[in-house]
Amino acid sequence: MMKDEFLKKLRSHLVKIPEKEKQEILSDYVEHFQHGFHKGRTEEEMVRTLGDPRKIARELIADYHLERAQENQSFVSLFRATFTFLGLGFFNLVFMLGPLIIVLSVIFSMYVTSLILLITPLFAIEALLMESSLLEFLLRLLTSLIGAGVGLLLGMGTVRFSRTFFGWFIRYLKSNLNIIKGVNKHA
Repeated sequence: MMKDEFLKKLRSHLVKIPEKEKQEILSDYVEHFQHGFHKGRTEEEMVRTLGDPRKIARELIADYHLERAQENQSFVSLFRATFTFLGLGFFNLVFMLGPLIIVLSVIFSMYVTSLILLITPLFAIEALLMESSLLEFLLRLLTSLIGAGVGLLLGMGTVRFSRTFFGWFIRYLKSNLNIIKGVNKHA
């Protein structure tokens, strides 16, 4: 395979990333070839050293989504980066998807619990209309306000935990990508 064919295949496999990013990636590879020519290497030798354009494209796409997830820490960007990584190998499917689903389920349930606890005072107001005793109403109101306070604290803790988890998971994805890139360089 020659340089032009390599670049054409690489471009065709760089899907779901903006055109500007594709151009930057391709210009980096053109520079790589020019640098190799100055060192006296042949096109075939450089293409062989680089490896399969499809694998390179998958790694570059994963890297792109990982950078987006790091810039915009949202569930959508985290899922996009994760599912891009799942395509890189069976190891990722087993050791990333399971723990990710479990932790995201826990985070989701913590948000739901926090929200439910936050709206409990509304039920105390509803109880005022149904209760005959002011003392019972005040007891329910106090209990629901305590629940709302716990819900507020739980919500704040969940937000902090979510951010920490996103940061940790993105670092994990980066280290995983570096391992995959290292394996492919030696393959």
